Amino acid sequence: MTTELKSHFVFGTTAAYSHVPPIIELSLSLLRHTPDLCISVLLHVNHLENSQNIIENEGVSDDVKARIKLWPVGEKREWNDMLNSFMDMIYKSGEVYAGVLIGSAPWPHPAIFIYDAVSFFYVTVKAKVEENFPHLKPTRLVAYNPLPVGEMLFLGGTEENGSLRWLDKTLDDFDPDARVKPENNLLSGANNDQSVDVEAQAAWMSKFVKAYKACLFESDRLIKIPGYTPFHAFERWGTEIDYTSVKEIGWFQYLAGFQACLPVPEMWISCYPSSVLESETFDAIQNDPNFTSGSGGKKEFLELGWFERKPKASWGEGVKEFLNKHGEKSVVYISFGTIVNAGPTLPALFDLLEETKTPYIYACGKQKNSLPQHIKDTLDLSEKEGICVAPDWVDQVGVLSHPSIQAFVSHCGANSTVESIEAGVPIISMGRRDDQSILASRVHAAGLGIELLQHRTGFSVGKEVAHRKGIVIEGTYDTFKAELASALERIRGEEGIQMRKTIKIMGDQIRQKRKAEWEENIKRFGLYGRESTALN
Repeated sequence: MTTELKSHFVFGTTAAYSHVPPIIELSLSLLRHTPDLCISVLLHVNHLENSQNIIENEGVSDDVKARIKLWPVGEKREWNDMLNSFMDMIYKSGEVYAGVLIGSAPWPHPAIFIYDAVSFFYVTVKAKVEENFPHLKPTRLVAYNPLPVGEMLFLGGTEENGSLRWLDKTLDDFDPDARVKPENNLLSGANNDQSVDVEAQAAWMSKFVKAYKACLFESDRLIKIPGYTPFHAFERWGTEIDYTSVKEIGWFQYLAGFQACLPVPEMWISCYPSSVLESETFDAIQNDPNFTSGSGGKKEFLELGWFERKPKASWGEGVKEFLNKHGEKSVVYISFGTIVNAGPTLPALFDLLEETKTPYIYACGKQKNSLPQHIKDTLDLSEKEGICVAPDWVDQVGVLSHPSIQAFVSHCGANSTVESIEAGVPIISMGRRDDQSILASRVHAAGLGIELLQHRTGFSVGKEVAHRKGIVIEGTYDTFKAELASALERIRGEEGIQMRKTIKIMGDQIRQKRKAEWEENIKRFGLYGRESTALN
Protein backbone atom coordinates (compact mmCIF):
# COMPACT_ATOMS: atom_id res chain seq x y z
CA MET A 1 0.00 0.00 0.00
CA THR A 2 1.31 3.45 -0.92
CA THR A 3 2.12 5.69 2.06
CA GLU A 4 0.33 9.02 2.10
CA LEU A 5 2.84 11.84 1.64
CA LYS A 6 2.73 14.30 4.54
CA SER A 7 5.81 16.49 4.12
CA HIS A 8 7.80 18.11 1.31
CA PHE A 9 11.36 19.48 1.60
CA VAL A 10 13.00 21.73 -1.01
CA PHE A 11 16.81 21.87 -1.27
CA GLY A 12 18.52 24.84 -2.90
CA THR A 13 22.05 23.89 -4.02
CA THR A 14 24.98 25.93 -5.28
CA ALA A 15 26.97 25.68 -8.51
CA ALA A 16 30.11 24.16 -6.98
CA TYR A 17 30.58 20.54 -8.04
CA SER A 18 31.61 19.18 -4.65
CA HIS A 19 28.56 20.67 -2.90
CA VAL A 20 25.79 18.83 -4.75
CA PRO A 21 26.47 15.07 -4.31
CA PRO A 22 26.24 15.27 -0.48
CA ILE A 23 22.81 16.90 -0.78
CA ILE A 24 21.62 14.17 -3.14
CA GLU A 25 22.97 11.54 -0.73
CA LEU A 26 21.30 13.29 2.21
CA SER A 27 18.00 13.47 0.32
CA LEU A 28 18.07 9.74 -0.43
CA SER A 29 18.85 8.93 3.21
CA LEU A 30 16.01 11.15 4.44
CA LEU A 31 13.61 9.48 2.02
CA ARG A 32 14.70 5.98 3.08
CA HIS A 33 14.06 6.77 6.74
CA THR A 34 10.91 8.90 6.26
CA PRO A 35 8.40 7.07 4.03
CA ASP A 36 5.87 9.95 3.98
CA LEU A 37 8.44 12.58 2.86
CA CYS A 38 9.11 13.87 -0.66
CA ILE A 39 11.98 16.12 -1.79
CA SER A 40 12.58 18.63 -4.59
CA VAL A 41 16.15 19.69 -5.40
CA LEU A 42 17.05 22.90 -7.24
CA LEU A 43 20.40 22.40 -8.98
CA HIS A 44 22.37 23.81 -11.87
CA VAL A 45 21.77 21.90 -15.10
CA ASN A 46 25.48 20.98 -15.13
CA HIS A 47 24.79 18.76 -12.10
CA LEU A 48 21.72 17.04 -13.47
CA GLU A 49 23.33 13.99 -15.09
CA ASN A 50 25.69 13.22 -12.21
CA SER A 51 22.86 13.59 -9.68
CA GLN A 52 20.66 11.24 -11.71
CA ASN A 53 23.52 8.73 -11.77
CA ILE A 54 23.88 8.93 -7.98
CA ILE A 55 20.17 8.22 -7.57
CA GLU A 56 20.34 5.26 -9.97
CA ASN A 57 23.53 3.80 -8.48
CA GLU A 58 22.74 4.16 -4.76
CA GLY A 59 20.61 1.03 -4.81
CA VAL A 60 17.51 2.78 -3.47
CA SER A 61 14.03 1.42 -4.02
CA ASP A 62 11.66 2.58 -6.74
CA ASP A 63 9.54 4.13 -3.99
CA VAL A 64 12.45 6.36 -2.91
CA LYS A 65 13.23 7.30 -6.51
CA ALA A 66 9.60 8.31 -7.00
CA ARG A 67 9.81 10.74 -4.06
CA ILE A 68 12.72 12.85 -5.28
CA LYS A 69 12.53 15.33 -8.14
CA LEU A 70 15.44 17.28 -9.63
CA TRP A 71 14.69 20.79 -10.91
CA PRO A 72 17.49 22.00 -13.25
CA VAL A 73 18.41 25.70 -13.31
CA GLY A 74 20.29 27.73 -15.94
CA GLU A 75 21.98 26.72 -19.14
CA LYS A 76 24.65 24.14 -19.82
CA ARG A 77 28.09 25.60 -19.11
CA GLU A 78 31.68 24.47 -19.42
CA TRP A 79 32.26 22.10 -16.53
CA ASN A 80 34.65 24.50 -14.75
CA ASP A 81 32.79 27.76 -15.50
CA MET A 82 31.92 28.29 -11.85
CA LEU A 83 31.36 32.05 -12.08
CA ASN A 84 28.62 31.94 -14.73
CA SER A 85 27.06 28.83 -13.21
CA PHE A 86 26.87 30.60 -9.86
CA MET A 87 25.25 33.63 -11.48
CA ASP A 88 22.75 31.32 -13.19
CA MET A 89 21.68 30.12 -9.77
CA ILE A 90 21.37 33.67 -8.42
CA TYR A 91 19.19 35.00 -11.22
CA LYS A 92 17.31 31.91 -12.46
CA SER A 93 16.62 29.74 -9.42
CA GLY A 94 13.67 31.92 -8.39
CA GLU A 95 11.76 31.05 -11.54
CA VAL A 96 12.39 27.35 -10.96
CA TYR A 97 11.38 27.59 -7.30
CA ALA A 98 8.12 29.22 -8.42
CA GLY A 99 7.64 26.18 -10.65
CA VAL A 100 8.03 23.91 -7.61
CA LEU A 101 5.33 25.85 -5.77
CA ILE A 102 2.98 25.82 -8.75
CA GLY A 103 3.60 22.22 -9.73
CA SER A 104 4.04 20.49 -6.36
CA ALA A 105 0.64 18.71 -6.53
CA PRO A 106 -0.12 15.88 -5.95
CA TRP A 107 2.73 16.22 -3.47
CA PRO A 108 2.04 18.35 -0.37
CA HIS A 109 2.90 22.04 -0.49
CA PRO A 110 6.60 22.45 0.50
CA ALA A 111 7.06 22.84 4.25
CA ILE A 112 10.83 23.30 4.59
CA PHE A 113 13.33 25.14 2.35
CA ILE A 114 16.92 24.04 2.97
CA TYR A 115 19.61 26.10 1.27
CA ASP A 116 23.37 25.65 0.87
CA ALA A 117 24.71 28.45 3.09
CA VAL A 118 27.35 29.33 0.47
CA SER A 119 24.40 30.32 -1.74
CA PHE A 120 23.08 32.82 0.78
CA PHE A 121 21.12 34.50 -2.03
CA TYR A 122 18.38 31.87 -1.55
CA VAL A 123 17.22 33.85 1.49
CA THR A 124 16.17 36.68 -0.80
CA VAL A 125 15.09 34.47 -3.71
CA LYS A 126 12.79 32.40 -1.48
CA ALA A 127 11.15 35.47 0.07
CA LYS A 128 10.58 37.25 -3.24
CA VAL A 129 9.08 34.17 -4.89
CA GLU A 130 6.77 33.44 -1.98
CA GLU A 131 5.46 37.04 -2.06
CA ASN A 132 3.75 36.04 -5.32
CA PHE A 133 1.89 33.20 -3.58
CA PRO A 134 0.18 34.97 -0.63
CA HIS A 135 -2.43 32.21 -0.42
CA LEU A 136 0.26 29.62 0.36
CA LYS A 137 1.94 29.17 3.72
CA PRO A 138 5.63 30.26 3.50
CA THR A 139 8.16 27.47 3.90
CA ARG A 140 10.35 27.37 6.97
CA LEU A 141 14.01 28.13 6.32
CA VAL A 142 16.94 25.86 7.26
CA ALA A 143 20.60 26.47 6.41
CA TYR A 144 22.80 23.62 5.20
CA ASN A 145 26.50 23.85 6.03
CA PRO A 146 28.62 22.32 3.23
CA LEU A 147 32.04 23.18 4.71
CA PRO A 148 34.32 22.39 7.64
CA VAL A 149 32.93 24.40 10.55
CA GLY A 150 36.30 26.10 11.00
CA GLU A 151 35.62 27.86 7.71
CA MET A 152 32.13 28.83 8.86
CA LEU A 153 33.46 30.34 12.07
CA PHE A 154 36.12 32.24 10.12
CA LEU A 155 33.49 33.74 7.82
CA GLY A 156 30.76 34.56 10.30
CA GLY A 157 31.35 33.54 13.90
CA THR A 158 32.28 35.79 16.78
CA GLU A 159 35.71 37.43 16.97
CA GLU A 160 36.46 35.17 19.95
CA ASN A 161 36.02 32.18 17.63
CA GLY A 162 38.42 33.55 15.03
CA SER A 163 36.05 35.22 12.58
CA LEU A 164 36.56 38.16 10.23
CA ARG A 165 34.13 40.32 12.19
CA TRP A 166 37.01 42.64 13.06
CA LEU A 167 37.42 43.50 9.38
CA ASP A 168 34.62 46.07 9.16
CA LYS A 169 36.06 48.26 11.90
CA THR A 170 39.58 47.93 10.49
CA LEU A 171 38.33 48.98 7.05
CA ASP A 172 36.37 51.90 8.50
CA ASP A 173 39.49 53.08 10.30
CA PHE A 174 41.48 52.76 7.08
CA ASP A 175 38.88 54.36 4.77
CA PRO A 176 35.21 54.51 5.82
CA ASP A 177 34.10 54.97 2.20
CA ALA A 178 35.76 51.78 0.96
CA ARG A 179 33.91 49.00 2.76
CA VAL A 180 31.24 46.86 1.06
CA LYS A 181 28.02 48.20 2.54
CA PRO A 182 24.97 45.93 3.00
CA GLU A 183 23.17 47.69 0.16
CA ASN A 184 26.01 46.74 -2.19
CA ASN A 185 25.88 42.99 -1.69
CA LEU A 186 23.91 40.32 -3.51
CA LEU A 187 21.51 39.94 -0.61
CA SER A 188 19.65 43.07 -1.68
CA GLY A 189 19.64 42.21 -5.37
CA ALA A 190 21.61 45.41 -6.03
CA ASN A 191 23.36 43.79 -8.97
CA ASN A 192 20.14 44.18 -10.92
CA ASP A 193 20.39 47.97 -10.65
CA GLN A 194 20.93 49.37 -14.14
CA SER A 195 21.35 53.00 -13.01
CA VAL A 196 24.93 52.72 -11.77
CA ASP A 197 27.12 55.82 -12.03
CA VAL A 198 30.14 54.27 -13.76
CA GLU A 199 32.63 56.96 -12.74
CA ALA A 200 31.50 56.91 -9.12
CA GLN A 201 31.64 53.12 -9.11
CA ALA A 202 35.20 53.17 -10.51
CA ALA A 203 36.32 55.66 -7.87
CA TRP A 204 34.79 53.56 -5.10
CA MET A 205 36.39 50.41 -6.54
CA SER A 206 39.82 52.03 -6.41
CA LYS A 207 39.35 52.80 -2.71
CA PHE A 208 37.89 49.36 -2.12
CA VAL A 209 40.83 47.48 -3.63
CA LYS A 210 43.39 49.56 -1.75
CA ALA A 211 41.61 49.08 1.57
CA TYR A 212 41.03 45.35 1.33
CA LYS A 213 44.56 44.75 0.09
CA ALA A 214 46.00 46.51 3.13
CA CYS A 215 43.54 45.24 5.74
CA LEU A 216 43.20 41.58 4.77
CA PHE A 217 45.24 40.21 1.86
CA GLU A 218 48.43 41.69 3.32
CA SER A 219 47.53 41.75 7.02
CA ASP A 220 49.64 39.95 9.60
CA ARG A 221 46.76 39.86 12.08
CA LEU A 222 46.77 36.52 13.92
CA ILE A 223 43.63 34.41 13.50
CA LYS A 224 42.78 31.83 16.18
CA ILE A 225 39.93 29.41 15.39
CA PRO A 226 39.24 26.84 18.14
CA GLY A 227 40.73 23.49 17.17
CA TYR A 228 42.99 24.95 14.47
CA THR A 229 46.56 26.16 14.56
CA PRO A 230 46.87 29.99 14.45
CA PHE A 231 47.58 31.70 11.12
CA HIS A 232 48.16 35.21 9.86
CA ALA A 233 45.33 36.67 7.78
CA PHE A 234 47.56 36.84 4.69
CA GLU A 235 48.34 33.10 4.94
CA ARG A 236 44.81 32.26 3.84
CA TRP A 237 45.77 33.44 0.36
CA GLY A 238 48.97 31.55 -0.49
CA THR A 239 48.67 32.62 -4.12
CA GLU A 240 49.28 35.62 -6.31
CA ILE A 241 46.29 37.93 -5.89
CA ASP A 242 44.84 39.91 -8.78
CA TYR A 243 43.52 42.82 -6.76
CA THR A 244 41.28 43.97 -9.62
CA SER A 245 39.70 40.65 -10.65
CA VAL A 246 35.96 40.11 -10.44
CA LYS A 247 36.57 36.92 -8.48
CA GLU A 248 38.56 38.60 -5.72
CA ILE A 249 36.28 41.64 -5.48
CA GLY A 250 33.21 39.41 -5.53
CA TRP A 251 34.51 37.46 -2.53
CA PHE A 252 33.96 40.47 -0.29
CA GLN A 253 30.41 40.91 -1.55
CA TYR A 254 29.93 37.23 -0.81
CA LEU A 255 31.29 37.74 2.73
CA ALA A 256 28.95 40.68 3.40
CA GLY A 257 25.94 38.75 2.10
CA PHE A 258 26.85 35.58 4.00
CA GLN A 259 27.16 37.45 7.29
CA ALA A 260 23.91 39.37 6.69
CA CYS A 261 22.03 36.08 6.24
CA LEU A 262 23.34 34.27 9.33
CA PRO A 263 20.46 35.33 11.65
CA VAL A 264 17.74 34.27 9.20
CA PRO A 265 17.49 30.42 9.21
CA GLU A 266 15.75 28.77 12.13
CA MET A 267 18.29 25.94 12.37
CA TRP A 268 21.48 24.56 10.78
CA ILE A 269 22.25 21.12 9.44
CA SER A 270 25.55 19.71 8.22
CA CYS A 271 26.80 16.59 6.44
CA TYR A 272 30.49 17.15 7.14
CA PRO A 273 32.11 14.99 9.89
CA SER A 274 33.23 18.00 11.92
CA SER A 275 32.62 16.31 15.28
CA VAL A 276 35.39 13.87 14.31
CA LEU A 277 37.82 15.90 12.19
CA GLU A 278 37.46 19.20 14.06
CA SER A 279 35.72 18.29 17.32
CA GLU A 280 36.79 21.37 19.31
CA THR A 281 35.66 23.59 16.45
CA PHE A 282 32.31 21.81 16.26
CA ASP A 283 31.76 22.46 19.97
CA ALA A 284 32.56 26.13 19.36
CA ILE A 285 30.10 26.62 16.50
CA GLN A 286 27.31 24.90 18.43
CA ASN A 287 27.70 27.64 21.03
CA ASP A 288 28.53 30.57 18.75
CA PRO A 289 25.67 33.10 19.06
CA ASN A 290 26.07 34.27 15.46
CA PHE A 291 24.92 30.82 14.33
CA THR A 292 22.73 29.60 17.17
CA SER A 293 20.98 32.66 18.68
CA GLY A 294 17.35 33.09 17.69
CA SER A 295 14.23 34.86 18.87
CA GLY A 296 12.66 31.54 19.80
CA GLY A 297 15.64 30.34 21.82
CA LYS A 298 18.90 28.65 20.88
CA LYS A 299 19.02 27.30 17.33
CA GLU A 300 20.23 23.78 16.78
CA PHE A 301 23.32 23.02 14.68
CA LEU A 302 22.63 19.39 13.76
CA GLU A 303 25.26 17.11 12.25
CA LEU A 304 23.74 14.52 9.93
CA GLY A 305 27.00 12.81 9.05
CA TRP A 306 29.23 11.90 6.17
CA PHE A 307 27.79 9.40 3.69
CA GLU A 308 29.83 6.40 2.60
CA ARG A 309 31.18 6.69 -0.93
CA LYS A 310 31.87 3.48 -2.81
CA PRO A 311 34.07 2.96 -5.88
CA LYS A 312 32.35 3.20 -9.24
CA ALA A 313 32.55 0.46 -11.87
CA SER A 314 34.99 2.53 -13.95
CA TRP A 315 37.89 4.37 -12.34
CA GLY A 316 39.04 6.20 -15.45
CA GLU A 317 40.90 5.22 -18.58
CA GLY A 318 43.71 2.78 -17.75
CA VAL A 319 43.60 3.56 -14.02
CA LYS A 320 42.77 0.13 -12.59
CA GLU A 321 45.23 -1.57 -14.89
CA PHE A 322 47.97 0.86 -13.85
CA LEU A 323 47.31 0.38 -10.13
CA ASN A 324 47.22 -3.39 -10.42
CA LYS A 325 50.72 -3.38 -11.96
CA HIS A 326 52.30 -1.75 -8.92
CA GLY A 327 53.11 -3.00 -5.46
CA GLU A 328 51.53 -2.07 -2.16
CA LYS A 329 51.94 1.60 -1.09
CA SER A 330 54.05 2.52 -4.12
CA VAL A 331 51.86 4.89 -6.17
CA VAL A 332 51.35 8.62 -5.49
CA TYR A 333 47.91 9.98 -6.36
CA ILE A 334 47.65 13.68 -7.32
CA SER A 335 44.54 15.81 -7.63
CA PHE A 336 43.94 19.53 -7.16
CA GLY A 337 40.17 19.56 -7.52
CA THR A 338 37.94 21.26 -10.04
CA ILE A 339 40.12 24.25 -10.81
CA VAL A 340 43.92 23.93 -10.77
CA ASN A 341 45.66 26.87 -9.13
CA ALA A 342 48.81 25.15 -7.99
CA GLY A 343 51.27 27.99 -8.66
CA PRO A 344 54.62 28.38 -10.41
CA THR A 345 56.38 25.77 -8.25
CA LEU A 346 54.16 22.98 -9.61
CA PRO A 347 56.73 21.66 -12.15
CA ALA A 348 58.89 20.57 -9.22
CA LEU A 349 56.28 17.98 -8.24
CA PHE A 350 56.28 16.19 -11.58
CA ASP A 351 60.03 16.58 -12.08
CA LEU A 352 60.71 14.89 -8.72
CA LEU A 353 58.42 11.96 -9.48
CA GLU A 354 59.98 11.55 -12.93
CA GLU A 355 63.56 11.75 -11.64
CA THR A 356 62.92 9.23 -8.85
CA LYS A 357 60.80 7.01 -11.15
CA THR A 358 57.97 7.09 -8.61
CA PRO A 359 54.74 5.77 -10.19
CA TYR A 360 51.89 8.28 -10.01
CA ILE A 361 48.37 9.06 -11.14
CA TYR A 362 47.48 12.64 -11.95
CA ALA A 363 43.77 13.43 -12.12
CA CYS A 364 44.14 16.41 -14.44
CA GLY A 365 40.41 17.09 -14.77
CA LYS A 366 40.40 18.03 -18.46
CA GLN A 367 43.00 20.70 -17.73
CA LYS A 368 46.06 19.15 -19.32
CA ASN A 369 46.03 21.66 -22.18
CA SER A 370 46.20 24.58 -19.76
CA LEU A 371 49.30 23.28 -17.98
CA PRO A 372 52.74 24.82 -18.60
CA GLN A 373 54.54 23.15 -21.50
CA HIS A 374 57.28 21.83 -19.21
CA ILE A 375 54.73 19.88 -17.15
CA LYS A 376 53.04 18.53 -20.28
CA ASP A 377 56.41 17.33 -21.53
CA THR A 378 57.18 15.67 -18.20
CA LEU A 379 53.79 13.95 -18.15
CA ASP A 380 54.31 12.69 -21.70
CA LEU A 381 57.73 11.30 -20.77
CA SER A 382 56.41 9.61 -17.61
CA GLU A 383 53.49 8.09 -19.51
CA LYS A 384 55.82 6.70 -22.17
CA GLU A 385 57.98 5.17 -19.44
CA GLY A 386 54.90 3.59 -17.86
CA ILE A 387 55.24 5.35 -14.49
CA CYS A 388 52.26 7.65 -14.96
CA VAL A 389 48.67 7.86 -16.13
CA ALA A 390 46.95 11.25 -16.39
CA PRO A 391 43.34 10.77 -17.50
CA ASP A 392 40.80 13.57 -17.74
CA TRP A 393 38.63 11.89 -15.12
CA VAL A 394 39.22 9.40 -12.33
CA ASP A 395 36.99 7.88 -9.68
CA GLN A 396 38.84 9.29 -6.68
CA VAL A 397 37.14 7.01 -4.16
CA GLY A 398 38.14 3.98 -6.21
CA VAL A 399 41.75 5.12 -6.62
CA LEU A 400 42.17 5.88 -2.91
CA SER A 401 40.76 2.44 -2.01
CA HIS A 402 43.49 0.58 -3.91
CA PRO A 403 46.31 -0.96 -1.79
CA SER A 404 49.01 0.38 -4.12
CA ILE A 405 48.31 4.02 -3.14
CA GLN A 406 51.08 5.40 -0.96
CA ALA A 407 49.97 9.02 -0.48
CA PHE A 408 47.52 11.60 -1.80
CA VAL A 409 49.00 14.95 -2.95
CA SER A 410 45.94 17.13 -2.56
CA HIS A 411 44.74 20.74 -2.58
CA CYS A 412 43.04 19.68 0.67
CA GLY A 413 39.49 20.37 -0.42
CA ALA A 414 36.84 19.42 2.12
CA ASN A 415 35.57 16.31 0.29
CA SER A 416 39.02 15.09 -0.78
CA THR A 417 40.31 15.28 2.79
CA VAL A 418 37.57 13.08 4.22
CA GLU A 419 37.69 10.63 1.30
CA SER A 420 41.39 10.14 1.97
CA ILE A 421 40.77 9.61 5.69
CA GLU A 422 38.08 7.00 5.01
CA ALA A 423 40.45 5.21 2.62
CA GLY A 424 43.28 5.25 5.19
CA VAL A 425 45.67 7.20 2.94
CA PRO A 426 48.11 9.87 4.27
CA ILE A 427 47.64 13.34 2.76
CA ILE A 428 50.41 15.55 1.42
CA SER A 429 48.47 18.78 1.56
CA MET A 430 48.94 21.79 -0.70
CA GLY A 431 46.26 24.15 0.59
CA ARG A 432 46.44 27.12 -1.75
CA ARG A 433 43.71 29.41 -0.45
CA ASP A 434 40.41 29.73 1.42
CA ASP A 435 39.36 26.74 3.54
CA GLN A 436 42.04 24.61 1.85
CA SER A 437 44.73 26.50 3.79
CA ILE A 438 43.29 25.94 7.26
CA LEU A 439 42.28 22.35 6.51
CA ALA A 440 45.83 21.62 5.34
CA SER A 441 47.14 22.83 8.68
CA ARG A 442 44.55 20.70 10.50
CA VAL A 443 45.69 17.60 8.57
CA HIS A 444 49.29 18.27 9.61
CA ALA A 445 48.51 19.01 13.26
CA ALA A 446 46.28 15.94 13.63
CA GLY A 447 48.95 13.58 12.25
CA LEU A 448 46.92 12.72 9.13
CA GLY A 449 49.62 13.81 6.71
CA ILE A 450 52.19 16.50 5.96
CA GLU A 451 51.43 20.10 5.04
CA LEU A 452 53.58 21.55 2.27
CA LEU A 453 54.30 25.27 2.53
CA GLN A 454 56.90 26.20 -0.07
CA HIS A 455 54.35 26.17 -2.91
CA ARG A 456 53.00 29.46 -1.53
CA THR A 457 53.59 32.62 -3.53
CA GLY A 458 52.40 36.22 -3.50
CA PHE A 459 52.52 38.20 -0.28
CA SER A 460 53.48 35.07 1.73
CA VAL A 461 57.00 35.02 0.27
CA GLY A 462 59.56 36.11 2.82
CA LYS A 463 57.11 35.72 5.74
CA GLU A 464 57.29 33.27 8.63
CA VAL A 465 54.47 30.76 9.02
CA ALA A 466 52.55 31.38 12.24
CA HIS A 467 51.89 27.76 13.23
CA ARG A 468 55.32 26.32 12.33
CA LYS A 469 57.84 28.70 13.78
CA GLY A 470 61.12 29.09 11.95
CA ILE A 471 59.72 28.22 8.52
CA VAL A 472 59.93 31.15 6.13
CA ILE A 473 58.20 30.95 2.76
CA GLU A 474 60.63 31.13 -0.16
CA GLY A 475 58.19 29.88 -2.78
CA THR A 476 60.86 28.65 -5.20
CA TYR A 477 61.15 25.56 -7.37
CA ASP A 478 64.11 24.23 -5.33
CA THR A 479 62.64 24.79 -1.86
CA PHE A 480 59.34 23.21 -2.82
CA LYS A 481 61.06 20.23 -4.45
CA ALA A 482 63.17 19.60 -1.36
CA GLU A 483 60.14 19.91 0.92
CA LEU A 484 58.14 17.47 -1.21
CA ALA A 485 61.02 14.96 -1.34
CA SER A 486 61.24 15.06 2.45
CA ALA A 487 57.48 14.55 2.83
CA LEU A 488 57.48 11.48 0.57
CA GLU A 489 60.45 9.99 2.41
CA ARG A 490 58.74 10.51 5.77
CA ILE A 491 55.51 8.89 4.59
CA ARG A 492 57.44 5.87 3.30
CA GLY A 493 59.00 5.35 6.73
CA GLU A 494 57.90 4.87 10.33
CA GLU A 495 56.14 8.23 10.36
CA GLY A 496 53.89 7.08 7.54
CA ILE A 497 53.02 3.91 9.45
CA GLN A 498 51.93 6.01 12.43
CA MET A 499 49.92 8.32 10.17
CA ARG A 500 47.99 5.37 8.80
CA LYS A 501 47.20 4.21 12.35
CA THR A 502 45.94 7.70 13.26
CA ILE A 503 43.90 7.92 10.06
CA LYS A 504 42.35 4.50 10.70
CA ILE A 505 41.20 5.58 14.15
CA MET A 506 39.53 8.66 12.69
CA GLY A 507 38.01 6.67 9.83
CA ASP A 508 36.59 4.15 12.30
CA GLN A 509 35.05 7.00 14.32
CA ILE A 510 33.31 8.26 11.17
CA ARG A 511 31.96 4.80 10.38
CA GLN A 512 30.74 4.28 13.95
CA LYS A 513 28.92 7.62 13.99
CA ARG A 514 27.32 6.82 10.63
CA LYS A 515 25.67 3.71 12.09
CA ALA A 516 24.51 5.37 15.30
CA GLU A 517 24.28 9.09 16.05
CA TRP A 518 24.07 10.36 12.48
CA GLU A 519 21.40 7.86 11.47
CA GLU A 520 19.29 8.89 14.46
CA ASN A 521 19.75 12.57 13.57
CA ILE A 522 18.59 11.90 10.00
CA LYS A 523 15.48 10.17 11.32
CA ARG A 524 14.74 13.16 13.53
CA PHE A 525 15.33 15.74 10.82
CA GLY A 526 13.09 13.86 8.39
CA LEU A 527 10.22 14.78 10.71
CA TYR A 528 11.25 18.42 11.09
CA GLY A 529 8.48 20.98 10.96
CA ARG A 530 5.73 18.68 12.20
CA GLU A 531 3.87 19.72 15.31
CA SER A 532 4.54 16.46 17.15
CA THR A 533 8.34 16.39 16.73
CA ALA A 534 10.99 17.46 19.22
CA LEU A 535 12.77 19.27 16.39
CA ASN A 536 9.79 21.54 15.78
